[in-house]
Amino acid sequence: MEKGLVIVESPTKARTIGSILGKEYRIMATMGHVRDLPENEMGVDIANNFKPKYILIPGKKKIVASLKKSAEQYRDIFLATDEDREGEAIAWHIAHIIGKNPEEVKRVVFHEIVPEAIKKAFASPRSIYLNLVDSQQARRILDRLVGYTLSPFLGKGLSAGRVQSVALKLIVEREREIEKFVPQIYWLVKANVVKDEKEFFMTLVEIEEKKIEKYGLKDEKLVNNIIEDIKQGILVVVDKKEEEKKIKPYPPFITSTLQQDASIKLGFSSSKTMVIAQQLYEGIKTDEGDIGLITYMRTDSPSVAKQARDQALKYIKETFGYNYIPEKPHLYKGKASAQEAHEAIRPTSVLRTPERMKPFLNEQQYKLYDLIWKRFIASQMKEAVIKNIKLLARNGKYGFLAESNEIIFDGFTKLWDIKVNSGEYAIANIQKDEILNVKEYFKEQHKTNPPPRYTEASLIKTLEKNGIGRPSTYAPIISILFNRGYIKKERNALVPLKIGMAVCEVIERFFPEIIKVDFTAKMEENLDKIAEGEKQWTEILKDFYDRYKVMLEKAREQSSEHNEIFNRILVDDKICPKCKSPLVVKKGRYGIFLGCSNFPRCRFTERIKNAYNTSNRPEKK
Repeated sequence: MEKGLVIVESPTKARTIGSILGKEYRIMATMGHVRDLPENEMGVDIANNFKPKYILIPGKKKIVASLKKSAEQYRDIFLATDEDREGEAIAWHIAHIIGKNPEEVKRVVFHEIVPEAIKKAFASPRSIYLNLVDSQQARRILDRLVGYTLSPFLGKGLSAGRVQSVALKLIVEREREIEKFVPQIYWLVKANVVKDEKEFFMTLVEIEEKKIEKYGLKDEKLVNNIIEDIKQGILVVVDKKEEEKKIKPYPPFITSTLQQDASIKLGFSSSKTMVIAQQLYEGIKTDEGDIGLITYMRTDSPSVAKQARDQALKYIKETFGYNYIPEKPHLYKGKASAQEAHEAIRPTSVLRTPERMKPFLNEQQYKLYDLIWKRFIASQMKEAVIKNIKLLARNGKYGFLAESNEIIFDGFTKLWDIKVNSGEYAIANIQKDEILNVKEYFKEQHKTNPPPRYTEASLIKTLEKNGIGRPSTYAPIISILFNRGYIKKERNALVPLKIGMAVCEVIERFFPEIIKVDFTAKMEENLDKIAEGEKQWTEILKDFYDRYKVMLEKAREQSSEHNEIFNRILVDDKICPKCKSPLVVKKGRYGIFLGCSNFPRCRFTERIKNAYNTSNRPEKK
C-alpha cells in the first residue's frame, strides 16, 4: 500500500527520488512553478496592503488538475521542492492549488538526493516555513512593482528591474571609465645581473630609501639621469630574506564561485553552469541506479558536514598519503548574510570520482563534475608551502629588488592548480654583501591600462561582494541583459550596447535611488530579515513604495526628457535618406525604432542597430 503522495518540481528529480523510495510512494512533478503573478497586468493590489493576485501559469491546467485529483486520494502529502526560499514558495503554492492549508501538508527537505538523505528527510518532515515564503513573496512583488512601472518609460521590448538595472549600471559605468581613460607612460629601471652564467633581473624600487610609487617614474629625462648615475657605481647585496609561506586551500564551491570558475576554466555561461549543476543534483543514471552526484547548487555557505569531511580526509590519506592531511581539518564559514542551512556544493560521495562517473555523464556534465569534485577534495587537503626569497641590493642611493617563489610542498595544489609567479629563481645562490656582476642597466617603457571590462565571472564576483542579488539570481540577471539586447560578449568580456547605455541613463536620471548599489544591498538585508522573522514583508514593501512613488510621479512629469536621452545616444545625428529630415527614436508595438521626424509626410523607418542584438546571447538552456 502506498504511504503517500510526493510532489517535486522536475521529472528527473521525481525519477531519482522514486528509485530511492520505491513503490511505497507516488511521485509527481509540477514542471516548475504552478502559480505566479499575471503577465499582462501588475497583479499587485497596492492599496490593499500589496496583496498579490496569483494565477495558474499558462499551460499548467492539466498538471494542476492531475495534482488535485491525486491529492484527494492520499492522507499524507509530502512536498519535496528545493531547500531554499524559491522551493519553499513553490511548496506553499502547491498546497493552495490542491486545496490544502499549509499545515495540512508535510514538507521534506534535503540538500543531496541520495538514499540516506532522502530516507532521513521523509522520516522527519516539517511544516512549511511561512517566513521563507514571505521573503520570496516580498522579492517577487518588489521586482514586479519596479519592473512593471519602470518598463513603460523605456518602450516595448525593453525592461528595467530592481537588480538587473544595478548589474547593467556596473557594466555601463565600467565602459564609461574605459572611454574616459587616458593612458600614462611610465618607466621601470632594471639591472641585468649575471651569476654563474645565469641571468636574472632586478628592478629599481627605492631612491634614498624611499619607495618608488607604482607608475612613479614618468619623466624619461629623470630616468636617463638615474641610469647614467648608477653606471658609475657598483651593485651590492645588502639584504636577503628567505621565508616559507603557507597557502591555504580554497573553500569548496558556493553558487557564485562555481559560476566564476566554470566561466574562467570551462568557458561556461552562468546559465549553462546552473543548468548542468541542476542535472547533477537531481540525478544521473549510474551503475548504482538513479542518484544525485552533487549537493544542492544554490547556496552561499561554504560549510561542510562532518561526515563528508571525514570521508574526504580518508580518501586523501589513502590516495595521496598522510602528508597531505592537514594538522586540523579545514572548517569554512559563510559570511553573516549567508542564507539557509545549506552546505557547500560538493560531491555526494568522494568515492564517485570523476573518472568512475565519466561513462554516465556527457562531456559538459563530466567537466563540471570534475571541477566540483576536485575543488572539494582540494579544500580538505594540507596547505601548499612556498619558499619566498627577496634580494635587496644597493648602488649608492638606489635600491634594487628581485624576488623568487618556489613550491616546496604542493599540498592541495596537487589537485587544484594555482598561479605562482616563480620570479627570478637564480637569486637562490646569491649571498648578502656579494658584489653583483651587472651586464647592463636599462629602462623599460610601460603604459597604464584602462580597467578591464567585466566578464561574467568578475560581474558575479562584484555582485556578490556588494550584496546584490542572491545565488539563485545571478544567472537570470545576466541572461536578461543578453536577451534584452543591452549587452553582448566580445571574446569573454561584457560590452554594453547603445540601447543598454540609453536604458541605464534613463534609470540613473529618474530613478537614481533604485540603481544605487548600497540601496539594493540594503533591500537584500531586509529580505533576509523577513526570512528570519525579524520584519514583516508588508512593512518592507510599504517603506519602499512610499519613496519609490515620488520618483515615479516625477518621471511621468518629465517624459520628454526620456526621449531626449534615447535620441542623443541612439540616433547619432542620422538624417532621413528620403527627405533629409532628422531621424528620431519612436516607440511602436514591437519595440523602439528610428523614424523620420517628418512623419506622416515621410514614413521612412530604420531598425536600431544593436538595439536587440542576438548574436552574442549566452547558451540556451
